[in-house]
Amino acid sequence: MDEAQLKNIEYWRSLCPDLSITESQSLHSISSFGTDIEVRSRDWSTCKTLINEDGYFAYDSWFDTHLIDRLAHCFAKLDSNDIPCIFAFVYDEFWELLLQLDPMFKDLIGNYDVLPAVWSWLVRDTNQTAFAPHRDQVRDVLIEDEDHLDYLTIWIPLTDLDHLSSSIGVFPASLDPDYEDATSNIRIENMQDIRSLQGKRGSVFCWTTQLAHWGTKQSPHGPPRMSVGYFVQRSGAELLEEDLPLDLSQHLPLNQRLAIIGQQIINYSREADDDLLRTAASLIG
Repeated sequence: MDEAQLKNIEYWRSLCPDLSITESQSLHSISSFGTDIEVRSRDWSTCKTLINEDGYFAYDSWFDTHLIDRLAHCFAKLDSNDIPCIFAFVYDEFWELLLQLDPMFKDLIGNYDVLPAVWSWLVRDTNQTAFAPHRDQVRDVLIEDEDHLDYLTIWIPLTDLDHLSSSIGVFPASLDPDYEDATSNIRIENMQDIRSLQGKRGSVFCWTTQLAHWGTKQSPHGPPRMSVGYFVQRSGAELLEEDLPLDLSQHLPLNQRLAIIGQQIINYSREADDDLLRTAASLIG
């Protein structure tokens, strides 16, 4: 990968001209995201019950499909140019998704911070699934406010998920003997306890950092699965990441976006070769 090219904003604009990169203004100031969201009250009530009882929920079809299709097209464009899809986070729209989820976060968490721990997945029919069974955090988390969560993982599919797709498997908290202790143990004695999260592109899947979950294997008869993920946490809670939270009310210049991407490649990429790791380190500076 050409490091000089990666740091050239015009290169990214030419690659996906229907997406934007705004450096001089904050995303909050230019975005209309989140201003016209109508939460389906019955669905949302079920979601809140599920995350409190079982540690997860799936809200079907939150985002406009035309927007999501543009983001999926970006993934395909990056992939065709041999660029890891995590570089999609150079574009405003992948950060603006979080702004559109603001009413959801405020209801579940209250005052919250966005962490720079973002990731993307493009999963094909291979021997390796998206990620093995795990918990995002394996430590005790003190809950000081019973009405709000401390931490939340957000996962958004950019493609429809069905029985041919790599979807998300979860072990519900109410059935998991190790959930409260948040240990690395995952003991599933009854396979019928497992649930599969499926839904349309633009749905929102959320789970607590203690929930045992994994990516299921992609069928050779289904198209590649594309998705993005985020972490948010209650303001003032113990940081999940060493890096400080992001302030999306401030401008987010390209070099900062690239530094975030570089750090995530180093932190999370299981298949990064030496050249990609060197490139990632150079982006961090």
